Amino acid sequence: MTVRQRIRLPWLLAFASSGWIALIGLEVLWIPLSQMSLSLSWFLIAVAWVWAIFWSTKTAFAYLAVRAYGRCGLATVIMLVIWAGIRVTDWNALYVDGVFWLHRDTFTELAGAYESGRPFTVPSWMKYVSVNGQVERQRNALYLPVSLDRWRGETGAGIAFLPYGRESVIATAAGDVGRPVRNLDNGWWWVE
Repeated sequence: MTVRQRIRLPWLLAFASSGWIALIGLEVLWIPLSQMSLSLSWFLIAVAWVWAIFWSTKTAFAYLAVRAYGRCGLATVIMLVIWAGIRVTDWNALYVDGVFWLHRDTFTELAGAYESGRPFTVPSWMKYVSVNGQVERQRNALYLPVSLDRWRGETGAGIAFLPYGRESVIATAAGDVGRPVRNLDNGWWWVE
């Protein structure tokens, strides 16, 4: 292996790693990115995929060129494992669970205000979770719309406080009702 090849390989690894890290970050932040601009978020995800795969493949071929077959195989296996992990992870659920975990106290306060009939103020950070930055009072629930079919507005999903349990039905969009799918804790559910 020449000096030039030894210098080149760490840079290739850095470019490949930066692509995978950017892709994971964009996937985690899909909900707020898509609410700002759906076409921009799709474009950024596509660019990150191309960047990560291109530089990972180039790294594997660079190892192959210097006859480092073990490292080439390892780079290829790592690329495939990361690719599979990104494809099978439910990034929206991860984001929603993370937001709920970070702001558990705020969700508890909203639920308390709803149950007591007091007015409540929606915190400014909810605009990064909610479609409209608002929490909707429904007859037997409190609903935070997280996603909405932008074309016709007929389907939706979100976070709901259901004081009467799992059997509640929520109006998630103009033409759609949702049912609780995943328990977030303290009476809050993910509704689809």
